[in-house]
Amino acid sequence: GAMGFARNPVAVRAAGWAEDIGRRGEMEDGFVFVDSYGACRTSAFFAVYDGHGGRQVVDFVTRELHESVLREMRKTDSVPAALTQAFQATDEEIVRRNIMTSGCTACVCVLIAEPHARVIYTAHLGDSRAVMSRGGSASRLTSMTDHKATDPLEAKRVIEAGGQIINDRVNGMLAMTRALGDHLLKMPVLPNDVVSNWPDVTSTDLNGQDSFVILACDGLWDVVNDQQAVELVTEGLRELAPIARQLEVQGRSLAEILARMLVEEGLARGSNDNISVVVIFL
Repeated sequence: GAMGFARNPVAVRAAGWAEDIGRRGEMEDGFVFVDSYGACRTSAFFAVYDGHGGRQVVDFVTRELHESVLREMRKTDSVPAALTQAFQATDEEIVRRNIMTSGCTACVCVLIAEPHARVIYTAHLGDSRAVMSRGGSASRLTSMTDHKATDPLEAKRVIEAGGQIINDRVNGMLAMTRALGDHLLKMPVLPNDVVSNWPDVTSTDLNGQDSFVILACDGLWDVVNDQQAVELVTEGLRELAPIARQLEVQGRSLAEILARMLVEEGLARGSNDNISVVVIFL
């Protein structure tokens, strides 16, 4: 699988990523890291997207969503409002392009230096998540709900919108209850959006204990929990720290190798999905 890292980023200490097709026939994940987001040296945008039913939606979202968030941030002081608006605008654009069948989850982080603290805003749809190490303990940045048909509150919303849960899937088709795309399960094909494009949005003020963020799709989280992921990276850091300089000389990055290590751990634990991981050192 592919791996890589950001060269000398300014908004964060390091950013690395890795992905693997796993046991699937198709690679349908996407990820983004934008340093100096919106031409601001202290801001960054990072995200993972887990596609299904083809690459059309995930490719569009990977290319467009961070641009849409910037456009919306110029219209409002509220980053949560901008994130929510950007998700809806991007989803509407997918319909306009007549992309009806594929879809993707989204787990988006926007890092901004505000006067009182650096803040990470997150927005997510589906079962991708962002987890931070705070003094060695896992702190989930994204809201605690995976938007899946197996979640009672999510199932309730689906049923109230006129959908059904069949075999733990929305209308027997989709394990996720919220996603971008999947327009066969939204208006105007159906009377209501049975699958929702409203993200859960959070904000977290950073402090001196916050060292890194792991973003990953469910290919990792199905087999590794939040705390295990943080501990794997922490242990990997301890082991690799002595050779960090040599790695840089070889054109490699610690963040990239730790992301790859999490991917390998997911594969070793029997994950059946594509696995994509982004590791950000704050």
